[in-house]
Amino acid sequence: MMEADRSLPEFWLNEGDGKTTDLRKTLSGKENLVYFGYLSCKTVCHGSLKKLKNLISAKSNLRLVFVSLDPEFDTEERFEKYFSDLKAETKFIRLESRGRAFLLARLFGSMVFSSDTNGDIEHPDSVFWVNSQGRIKGLISEFDKHWDQNPNELIKFISNEKEQKSQIN
Repeated sequence: MMEADRSLPEFWLNEGDGKTTDLRKTLSGKENLVYFGYLSCKTVCHGSLKKLKNLISAKSNLRLVFVSLDPEFDTEERFEKYFSDLKAETKFIRLESRGRAFLLARLFGSMVFSSDTNGDIEHPDSVFWVNSQGRIKGLISEFDKHWDQNPNELIKFISNEKEQKSQIN
């Protein structure tokens, strides 16, 4: 994991009915693993999501936040079906358009774009750790390829960070 310490970007989520919520408020109060992907991905998403499900299942204080890069096809129903076997908390962020989803990914530091040839979405296989104070604290790049480690390693890292912060305060 590459350590980081930066604020979440200012970004407003449309909740429908004309209501909006600040992303920072949405991701505060819980340790989050944020993944930008899409459910019909033909490359890395399914392997990474399987590993993330295992990781989240191992520790109840972690929340998986899945940000759809293909909001036209990734519906709430598809999300719920895909994650129905997961007993831990999940959050589905489905923005109004691919453009808005791509913008949010880029604000996190993840370059995404539509492929010119087949309409697939090119995206890195990265997981962002956002702590309970709403700060981006780490990045695991090429998650599916490199994260064959014991889930306890990441959990231990996150727990140590929280303990260090509480000792400072």
